[in-house]
Amino acid sequence: MNESNKKKRKEFMLRFCKSNSMMLFKETLSDILEKKLHCVFFDSKGKPIDSIKKNRRHILNSLKNARKKSPKEPRAIECGCGKPCMYMPIVQGDSIYGYALILNLKRPPEKKELSFIKSFVDLALKEFQKGQELTTLYDTIRPRAIALSTIHTIHRLLTSTLDMDELIERIARLTLQVMRARHCTIMLLNDPKTRLIPKAVIDLKANSGQLHRKHKDIKLNNGAFGKVARTGKTMLSRNSIYVPLVEEDIIGVICAKYKSNNAPFNKFDLEILLTLAEQAVIAIKNAQMYEEQKKMAYGSIKSLGALLDAKSPHMYTHSEEFVKIALAIAEEMKLPKEETRNLRYAALLPDTGKFSIPDEILKKQGGLSKEEFNVVKMRHLESLKVLEPLQFLTPVVPIIMHHHERYDGTGYPDGLKARQIPIGARIMAVADAFEAMVSSRPYKDNRVSIQQALKEIEKNSGTQFDPDVVNAFVSVTKKPDFKQMFEI
Repeated sequence: MNESNKKKRKEFMLRFCKSNSMMLFKETLSDILEKKLHCVFFDSKGKPIDSIKKNRRHILNSLKNARKKSPKEPRAIECGCGKPCMYMPIVQGDSIYGYALILNLKRPPEKKELSFIKSFVDLALKEFQKGQELTTLYDTIRPRAIALSTIHTIHRLLTSTLDMDELIERIARLTLQVMRARHCTIMLLNDPKTRLIPKAVIDLKANSGQLHRKHKDIKLNNGAFGKVARTGKTMLSRNSIYVPLVEEDIIGVICAKYKSNNAPFNKFDLEILLTLAEQAVIAIKNAQMYEEQKKMAYGSIKSLGALLDAKSPHMYTHSEEFVKIALAIAEEMKLPKEETRNLRYAALLPDTGKFSIPDEILKKQGGLSKEEFNVVKMRHLESLKVLEPLQFLTPVVPIIMHHHERYDGTGYPDGLKARQIPIGARIMAVADAFEAMVSSRPYKDNRVSIQQALKEIEKNSGTQFDPDVVNAFVSVTKKPDFKQMFEI
C-alpha cells in the first residue's frame, strides 16, 4: 500500500471512530455487557488513534498478542489491567481498517455476543462507507455543477454589458459568490505588459463589499500576482487561489482569498475558478474590443467636427463647455451609460443639421423671416444625411434632429411634445440655449450674463424646456466644477 492510500485509510478510520454509527455501537454494547465502555481505537498498523492515559504498555501488548492469534476475528482477552477485555478488528473483506479494544468489562463476552457485535460493526462500517462515498460523489459533482452554472452566468454577462468597469465588477462579485470567498482582486496587464493594473478589489470583511480600484500597480517580478502573470501557472494555498486570465496570451490575473466558512481552498475550488476565468477572458476581450471601437468612433466624430469647424468656426460645433454641461446634466439625472454615450456624441456635433443651410441665413443677425425659417426646417433634415454612412451614429441622429423641439410642442422639425422628445435632445436644448446666450458669436452681439441666462432658462421651463432637465441644470450650476468653468 502506497503512502497516499495509507493516509486515506488512516483518515477514514479517524472519521469512522467518531461517527454516529460508532457512537450507537458503544451505547448498544454498553447495554449488552452491562457497563459503560472504555474503548481504545487503533489504526491498521496498531498505532493508537485515541490517547492512552493508563496502562499504555499493557494495552499495546494485549493488542499485539490478539492480532497474532486472530487478526480478523473478535475475541475475549485479558490485558494488563487484569479484567476481561474484548478485541474487535474493524474488517471488510480482505481489508483491515483498524482495531478496537474494549477494556475493563464486568464479564467476558459470550460467543453469541461476539458474533452479534461483529455483525453490528460490519453493518456500521458499510453504512459509514456509503455515507463517505456519497460525500465524495457530492464533492466531485458539486464543482462541475457550479462550473456549468458559472459558464451560463458569465454568458449572460457577455450579452448584458460591454462596459469594462461594470463587467470587471460583475466578474469580481460573481467570484466571491461562486467561490464563497471574502476577497477578490482582478488585475489586467498594461499595454507594454510590464505591470499589472488593479481593476477591481472587493473585500467583504475590510470594506463591507465596496468596490475599490485605486490600488498600486504591481511589477511582474513582484509577489504572487507577478509570478502567475509571468509563468501562466496557477497558485493554490489554504487561503488563496491565483489563476491567470489567458486568451492567446496572458492578459491578467484573478485572485480569490479566504473562504467565508474559514475552510481551506482545494483542487475543486481551483477547477471552478479556472472555469470562471476562461469565460471571463472572453467577456473582457469583447469589452476591450468595444472600448477600441468607441475610441475609433470618438476619433471619427472629432475629425468630422474639425472639418466642419474649419469651414466656419462654432457654426456647426460647440465649445468644450457645451459638451461638459450636457454630460453634467445627464449625470445629475442619472441617465443610463448608453444614453449618456449617445448624448456625448451628439453634443460633439449638435448643429450638423445646419450643414446645408445657406451661410447668409445662419449668420444673419436678428430674427428670421417666415421663408428663411422654413428653409432652416427643411434643410435641417437634409443636412443630417451627412451622418448616415456612420452606422454607429444611428442612435445619435434623433438627438441632433430633435434638439430644436420645444417641450410644449411648438418646435421643429416634427412638433414633438414633452416626453415624445428624446431625453438627450431635451438635455441638449437647455445646454444649447444657455451656451448661445452666454457665448460670443460672429453673427450675434447680444451676449448676456450667466445669471441672466439662468433666469431666462428657468422662465421658459415647461414651455420651451423640460422642467426636469431645467431643475437638473440649476443643480449643476451650483457645483464647484461649473463655477470654475465659467469663473462665477
